[in-house]
Amino acid sequence: MAMTGRADDLSAVKFGLPESWVRPQFFGTQSAANPATPGADDYLLLQEQQINALQNETFFHTDRQILSIAGVQDDSMLTIDFNPNYQSVILHWVRVWRGAHYLDCLDTNKIEVVQRDKDLDQFTLDEEKSVVLVLDDVRVGDIIDYAYSIQGRNPVFGAHFSALVPVQMEQPAGRLLTRLLWPRQKQLYAQGHGCSIQAVTVAGKDTTEYDWDYRQVPGIDFEDSLPAWFDPEQWIQLSDFGSWAEVNQWALKLFQTTSPVSEGLSQKIEEWSAIPDQEQQILAALRFVQDDVRYLGIEFGAGTVKPADPSTVFSRRFGDCKDKAFLFVTILRLLGIEAYPVLVNATMRRAVADWAPSADAFDHCIAEVQCNGQTFWLDPTINYQRGPLAAHYLPDYGYGLVIASGTRGLTVIPQTTGLSQTTITESFLVRGTSEPSDLKVVTVAEGRDADVLRQLFATTKPGDIGQQYSHFYSAPYPGIKMTSPIAVEDDEQQDQFQTTETYSIENLWSHQDNGKYECAFYPSTINALLGKPVDTDRSQPLAIPFPEHQILRTEATLPLDWPYGASDKTISDPAFTFRKTAQCVGNKLVMEYEYQSLTDSVPADQVGEYLQRLDQCSQLLGDTLVSGGRGK
Repeated sequence: MAMTGRADDLSAVKFGLPESWVRPQFFGTQSAANPATPGADDYLLLQEQQINALQNETFFHTDRQILSIAGVQDDSMLTIDFNPNYQSVILHWVRVWRGAHYLDCLDTNKIEVVQRDKDLDQFTLDEEKSVVLVLDDVRVGDIIDYAYSIQGRNPVFGAHFSALVPVQMEQPAGRLLTRLLWPRQKQLYAQGHGCSIQAVTVAGKDTTEYDWDYRQVPGIDFEDSLPAWFDPEQWIQLSDFGSWAEVNQWALKLFQTTSPVSEGLSQKIEEWSAIPDQEQQILAALRFVQDDVRYLGIEFGAGTVKPADPSTVFSRRFGDCKDKAFLFVTILRLLGIEAYPVLVNATMRRAVADWAPSADAFDHCIAEVQCNGQTFWLDPTINYQRGPLAAHYLPDYGYGLVIASGTRGLTVIPQTTGLSQTTITESFLVRGTSEPSDLKVVTVAEGRDADVLRQLFATTKPGDIGQQYSHFYSAPYPGIKMTSPIAVEDDEQQDQFQTTETYSIENLWSHQDNGKYECAFYPSTINALLGKPVDTDRSQPLAIPFPEHQILRTEATLPLDWPYGASDKTISDPAFTFRKTAQCVGNKLVMEYEYQSLTDSVPADQVGEYLQRLDQCSQLLGDTLVSGGRGK
């Protein structure tokens, strides 16, 4: 974490013992002597959190043993993140244990409160700060033992509660403890994820105590290339919401405004109302919010959850996902079009259906729009989308919470019809072995692929794009030169984006040791879709590129007629389809490849067969012509 200067004071940081309701735990010496992972840089002896829901306060305590020089580097700076707008930090102790004795390292003169580096690369500004303490004289074998409490919670959640109970983590742990003090008169809901472990409960007069206590917890072996929605960690979700209908009632208050729209926004809406076709009105408003209102989140206080006033977003021309979605929905409603904000989880996607109802189950906001008897799911944060509403691409979010008065649960969001497709036609004019050859490449992108290319050409210097494209072909064809700038055709009505590249290849034929010449054609773009994971013997699902649909047609006009055996091969798998056809008529060689992914992941028990079929596809890639011979 980078830091950007010291705060003026430590007013949000206090020092003292934990509150009387806290019962601190301590690490065991046996755990410290036997770290679970040989060669690890550190070992988590104890991690506990004790939550007092009545006082809105959480006590945190961590004991970590340093096992290497790298561990000294990584663990010697303590950081505690908090939001000074509604939270305060109480530091209880910081100790470095060396053998049976400890050094008291809680030096108030060394405490820094710093403004965190903003997530500028994600176009987000927030007001979170960090309490930072750099520890002196930490050595291999030491145990860093520190505890603190955080008081306060974002008031936008009101009296509602949510928390996470860790059951297993990536690294092994000697002990994971969560203790919750909960008001007896209030219902608590717990949802296990990857586990079904019940808490030990003790009922008191006014509170019920819940304890989740796990010891000698093994770490999780994360395999590579996991789907974003797959979470191998075990954890328990806590919430006081009894249903998604209750979450909707809470969210309805966020997406309300009592202020009339500004004069500027009202005038803009009046312009759009003059458009005779309702779908064209929606498209005009959507394009404005997507392209003219830039993405920038001001995550201050309630602004982390509550959208800004639509007129404010319109006038300043920026906002995050919830700001843009609320502006878009407000515009459509004033145009007499039915529209609603929709909360989704852009990371967990369809897995959010397994969550207990909670206000913090979502991290993104889109819109549901009714037009001519059809329902459209639109994302106002995606730039450069074109074409009719039915062609607009939407990631496969799976489920969403439609913020509307009648919402009772999550709604299935159907898979978008605006899927990607790219058709590439490579036309080679192959001359003799000592003459330069020509190459023309025409790429036609549709759906999401068209949006991506449209954005690339709108936001990147032409010279930089030319270099990127030339570098792609320079690996298989050293010395290739682009002979003219890339030509672009953008059919916005059909959401098709076409590029045309022209090249001269000095040495298409390569001289071999046997005195012959070879000319090779290899489908690099198709090969990129056939990548294999590092972990092939899997217990976890494998993510694959989705949605992907690519057709590569390679046409080679040869200097003379060429003997070549025609072929037509198709390989099918539950996750993809692959096809290759090749034939040569006279001096015209035509090879065509097609790959289309059918899902975003492969179940662990099907990965073996999937990889075998990838191998079959890979064996069909590429064709080589040998002077005086025939194709491979």
